[in-house]
This record gives sequence, C-alpha cells and structure tokens, in this order.
Amino acid sequence: MGNALDIILSPEVIAGIIISASLAMSVRTILLFAREASTMSPRLQKIEADLSRLRDGMAEKTKAVKDLTVVVDPLKVREARLRAYFNALRNIELELERLEAENSAREEEDRQKRIQRKKMGL
Repeated sequence: MGNALDIILSPEVIAGIIISASLAMSVRTILLFAREASTMSPRLQKIEADLSRLRDGMAEKTKAVKDLTVVVDPLKVREARLRAYFNALRNIELELERLEAENSAREEEDRQKRIQRKKMGL
C-alpha cells in the first residue's frame, strides 16, 4: 500500500497530471476561441465597414464646416453689433416708459391737487 502511494505521489506522475491538465485547458481554450472567432469575424467586418463609411463621410463634412465657417464668422460680428444696437434701443425704450410713467404720475397728482383746490374753493 505504501509502495502504491509512493508511485502515485512521485514527481513523474504529478508532472504528468499537471501536463495533461494544461493540455486539456489549452485545447478547450482553442476550441472556444475558434467557435467565437466564427461569430466575431462578421462583426469585425461590419464595424470596419461602418468605420470606413464614417471616415469617408467625414471629409465631406469637414469641407462643409470650413465653408460654413467662412460664412458664419462675418455674421457673428454683425450679430454682436445688432445685439448691441438692440440693447441700446431697449434701454431707450425703457427710459421712455419710465419718463411717461413719471409724467403720468405727475399729471395725476396735479389733477388731484386741482380737484382739491376746487373743493376747497380756491
């Protein structure tokens, strides 16, 4: 019995078991990779086609952006001037409304004073 246990635990038998297990894991990994590779290849081709299509379209879009930038830059300057002009007009309009409100309040106050004077007989 001790002799059989010594044979089972010998370095040669343990090394053989480890080598066999390593080979089995390697074969299993290769088989799984081969199975997944068949499904990944069409995905990779689709992704590469999409990437190629997007890259091809990017040149046109880059050109369009450059063309539009030439048009938009002067418009930005005009927009800034128009916005400043609008703000100035708006401030004038607000000032006019304020003055009209003050005049209206003053006229109402004067009218009230006249009414009181008439009531008092002055």
